[in-house]
Amino acid sequence: MTDQERTESSPESGVQSGVDRLVYWLALTLVIAGLMNVTPAIPGWDDFWKGVSGNEFFKIRRFPTEWLYPIVFFWMMVIVAFKHSMWRSWIEGSPVRRKMGLFLDAALVLAGLAISLSYLIELEAVCLIDVFTGDRARLMAEVLQAEIEYAKLLGLPIPDSADDPACLNTTGDWLPLILFGAVVVFLAYNIKVWGLPLVLVSILIATYTFGTVMNWYFFGAEDQNKYLVTILSSEETRSLVSGREFVRDALVNNTAGLLGRFINVLMLLVFPYIILGALFGKCAGGQALIKLAFSATRKLRGGPAHAAVVSSAMFGTITGGPVVNVLSTGVLTIPMMLKRGFSKVFAGGVEASASSGGSIMPPIMG
Repeated sequence: MTDQERTESSPESGVQSGVDRLVYWLALTLVIAGLMNVTPAIPGWDDFWKGVSGNEFFKIRRFPTEWLYPIVFFWMMVIVAFKHSMWRSWIEGSPVRRKMGLFLDAALVLAGLAISLSYLIELEAVCLIDVFTGDRARLMAEVLQAEIEYAKLLGLPIPDSADDPACLNTTGDWLPLILFGAVVVFLAYNIKVWGLPLVLVSILIATYTFGTVMNWYFFGAEDQNKYLVTILSSEETRSLVSGREFVRDALVNNTAGLLGRFINVLMLLVFPYIILGALFGKCAGGQALIKLAFSATRKLRGGPAHAAVVSSAMFGTITGGPVVNVLSTGVLTIPMMLKRGFSKVFAGGVEASASSGGSIMPPIMG
């Protein structure tokens, strides 16, 4: 039996194959959910599925973001834990190292779960704990009853609803600790997936921010350089507890929060355009675009790189977005450059630069 046959028949190889299949199906499920979410409105389509399910609130597309975002985030963390498992990477190491790898994999899954649950608990559209306790519903009923009595007393129109109050039961002061622990685990996996330099930049930025907060906490904001102070509160009394609202906003803010625009871009752009790029690369359209780009750059040195620039520019006239451009043309041009001997870093840099330039191509021009 050859070494290759021994490797393929080993238990580790069987585990590797099983995990790879699991990752494939988990990722496929996530992509299908993403494509369903961006399905355009088709006359009668929503009504058809509501009739099939017998539930007027049933949705087959445009799922509620307050539930979709945390589920997708947790699902992605599970995929990362299997795909880039520390335990699998260190399985041939010492027992202590294997246990540490298993601990980190479990920590990543738990961190993703903690972030998702914290989002549902803190988000006023859900207030997960209040849903189970009923405290918020009782408060809303009491407020509505008081408003009805007040309206009757003054002869005003009777209200039929009350304003939604903030969540009564939240994570409290545990939220910063939850986010901090999750970020530490995420950075550990970023080192494995993306490399140490990117993580060092992130740590440097976080250290600078934390240092400016400490400067404000100990010395105040008076007579300070504005670049050396991060103010957590406008109150005269300086307290680190004031920063909880900033932490909460970083989690639940739909515009700039962790489970806001990031997940929104992923669900609305990444999933559909990865599929579009893959189909484009397999059909005649992709080959036609590459041939056209090659014909324009065949006499230049570094032809594939120039072809990547030209194809990204042409695709930019259609989409006008750098992210979409990378997702669509990058699946063609980056492998093409790698086959010609260009490094991964150079190929990625060329595609990123070309796609960014393609976003200002007429007629869309950004």
